[in-house]
Amino acid sequence: MSPAAASPYDEKGPGDTSPHYAENHAFQSTFDLSDADRAKGEAEVEKVKRGLAGLAEGRKSTEATVHRALSGLGYADGAIATGTFGPHRTSFILSLGALCVRGSLDGMVNGLVNAEAHGRYMEGTGCVKPKGGH
Repeated sequence: MSPAAASPYDEKGPGDTSPHYAENHAFQSTFDLSDADRAKGEAEVEKVKRGLAGLAEGRKSTEATVHRALSGLGYADGAIATGTFGPHRTSFILSLGALCVRGSLDGMVNGLVNAEAHGRYMEGTGCVKPKGGH
């Protein structure tokens, strides 16, 4: 019997992830937030969650109602982007300078508003997650 060929991958990586996961997803990297922007981001996330809770609880979120609610919270029209994912989820992105707030309302889970703050994408797409990679 001949010995097994050595693997070209570093087998000491974490868990079940692909050995090239980080390399293949580097295009989705974001800039780090300063401590001040991180604190502002946490406050914006809480503001958005409170402001959109009524739409989520009533399962009446649409792109138009989410946009209107975010405008009502004081966000400029140009800073708001909305979208849908399937028949039950409305998503949103707020572009706030170096800070991005991304989230969604899930119409199947009554009252659920998800939101998170992060820095802009390094690929130059601003707060919109870049598509592609290699």
